[in-house]
Parts: sequence; C-alpha cells; structure tokens
Amino acid sequence: MKYGGTISSTLLVIGLATQLAACTSLISPPSSESSDSLAIRKDLESCRSSSLLEIPPKMVITSHAISMPSQTMCSAAAERGSQYCYTIPGFRREAVEEDLNAEARAEVFSACLMVKRYSEQAILSRTKHKLGERPGHQHVLPDSHVANTSYEVVSGTQGLVVSATEQLLEAQRSRPWQGIKDCDVCPRMVQVPAGSFKMGSTVGSSEQPIHTVKIASFLLGKYEVTQAEWLAVMGDNPSANKSCGRLCPVDRISWNKAQEFLQRLNRRTGMDYRLPTEAEWEYAARAGRKALAAEEVDQTLGHFAWFAGNSGGELHLVGQKMPNAFGLHDMQGNVWEWVEDGLHDNYQGASPTGQARQPKGAQDKRVLRGGSYFDNPRLLRPTHRNADTPDAAYVFFGLRIARDLGPVTVKAEQASDSREKSQ
Repeated sequence: MKYGGTISSTLLVIGLATQLAACTSLISPPSSESSDSLAIRKDLESCRSSSLLEIPPKMVITSHAISMPSQTMCSAAAERGSQYCYTIPGFRREAVEEDLNAEARAEVFSACLMVKRYSEQAILSRTKHKLGERPGHQHVLPDSHVANTSYEVVSGTQGLVVSATEQLLEAQRSRPWQGIKDCDVCPRMVQVPAGSFKMGSTVGSSEQPIHTVKIASFLLGKYEVTQAEWLAVMGDNPSANKSCGRLCPVDRISWNKAQEFLQRLNRRTGMDYRLPTEAEWEYAARAGRKALAAEEVDQTLGHFAWFAGNSGGELHLVGQKMPNAFGLHDMQGNVWEWVEDGLHDNYQGASPTGQARQPKGAQDKRVLRGGSYFDNPRLLRPTHRNADTPDAAYVFFGLRIARDLGPVTVKAEQASDSREKSQ
C-alpha cells in the first residue's frame, strides 16, 4: 500500500471507519440489487469495520520517499564555442508503507464473515426469510462447513432448531476453516472435507461430460500464495505488481516455477506440498454450491472476487473478499491458479477420484483455474478451464498450494486443541 508519510494508526482506523459509515448511509444500493447481494454487502462492510477496530493498522515505512529536482546540463559545442544545454527531468517517488497487522486482521475479518454467512444461526435466519414460517414445520440445517445455496423444509415437530449463543459463535471462530500453518513462512491451510460432486458443465465441450467425482479430504491454501511467502522461500519476488504489497498474490509465476517453489518448501519443512488437482480445485471452489444462474453471478460475484469489473486493473491483497463455505478466499479472480493436471480436450477418461491427469509430453499445456483481476465474469466460472505451456509466466498467473492429510496434520491439530484447553 502507498501512503504519503507516517500515519497515526488511531486516526487511520477512525478515518476508514468514518468513510465506511458514510458510504453505507449516503450511497443507496441500486434498486435492482438482490436481497442476497445486499445482505452479503452489509456483512462485508460490518466485518471490515469491526476487524479494523479490533486490530488497528501498524504502519512501517518499507521504502522512503525520494525526490530529485530537474537539472539543466550544458556542454560546449564543437563549433563557434557555443553551448548545448539539455534538461534531465526530476522525479518523485512517494514513501511506501506496509501494515504489519494486515495478516492478523485478515484472519479476524475472515472469521467474522464465516460466522455471519455460514454459521447455523445465519443459515436458519436466511432460510426463514426465504421460505417463511409455516405451522408444523421445522428447518433442517445442512452442515455449516459445507453450506449449500438451497435448503429444505420438512414436516414434523422434532426438527433441529439452533439458537445463536455465545458458545456457538466462539465455536465458529475456531472451526477448521481457520486453518493451520506448518511453519512461519508456510501458507495457511484449510482442511477441505471429503465429498462428491458433479464436475463440469454444459457451457463448453472442454467441460464435458459432466461426471461424478469423489474427493478425499485434503488441505488447501486459505489464500493464494503471497509475495511475502514466495520471497521467504525463493529469495526473490518475480511479481510485476510489487507495489501492491507483500500480502498480494505473487504473480508472473509459471507452472515450472511453481513446482520449484513446492520443492524448496518441502525441503525446508519436510512436508509434501503440491498443486491441487483440477478436480480438487473445482470441488473446493464450488464449496457445496451448485452452478449459479447468470443473473445471480452478476449480482454477487463482486463480493467474492476481484475481476475486470471491480479491480481497477490492479491486483489486490488476499482475503479482502467474502470466503466461500469452506473458508477459502479468492478462489475466483485476483490471479489464475495453476493446478497439477495436463490439459486434455475434455473429461473423457477422467479419474472418478479426482487424480491429476498427466500431459502427453513435458512441454504440453498445464491447466489454470479461477480467472484473474484482468478477466470478465465468464472466465471466473468455477467450471471454466484455461491452460498454457509450463514455462508461461504472465502478470496474472499465480498459485495456491495443497497437501494430503497425514500424521503431521493430526499432530498439529492436537497441539492446537491442547493450547486452547490450557487457555
């Protein structure tokens, strides 16, 4: 982030909160905005404001301002003793500041949104609003960890009724979607639950045939790999968007470079990180949601993703948009994400358990998913497939990492449980 100089954290919080309140009160939502879109927008505003108040910014200067005035230089001409003068234009570069609390605030922001959007009480409230109360009926809630977009009402008086208690909200804040870190520089990982889904769509031939895939539980990066995480492991930052900040996704990454990053991270940690398979990625991106109608995508996509319609042509910090029901941020937009699979024309012969499909040759194209800040909504569909050669590295190519569950994960979770009980 760029600022003109040192900024008081307190004043910054007050200013941001005031601006947010002003925007909320003075700018009326468009009359065509759906009730779902309006509810999501209000949740985003509320959680952004509360996370700023809970964890104020702590700004440090990472690059000082530089100012060089214009200079006129003259030299004697060879003929008639005259002088030739020219001007070297000056320049000014503003100081660049980083917020040391940005990562911690992102976790609070994420937890707040998960509670508001995917807790049992939130689902119950929205279900009542959509379906209305009917005598003799109770709402049966889906697992909030795999929240779907539709809910059903069944007859009877023994249905499940969940009340919003402090214990429920606290439990939501410590749910698996908060994730774990295997090391200080390791990306935060979220456990994606096992399940099955219908992969593909009828939109294009490359997304057919639609087929059932059964996915085992695995770990996936809560966010796209950031520039700070890449720098810590690789020792350099190849991003074209460095001014975006250390918590922006690393960009200009090829599939080959992504593999090198994984190898170095594995040597450093003793883990077995990898890219997700194409099936794992689509399953995680959907997070239990069925394909949305075009008008619903137009209404809500901006709340979940940075794309051509709202990015301003720039990359953005990870974790600033709504997470999906698995607690994963930016699965759509910001940067395209490499997956392990080689490109095949369609899903004929695809694995029913979501295993990666290997390319025919080492230089054959590899698959990318998710779309970027540069793309239109059509390319951000969870089923859309992109691909490029393994050495291609554009300004909107990045990655998100995965790994299988194993003993290390179990030990990490047990250690986390022990710490919580001791507090």
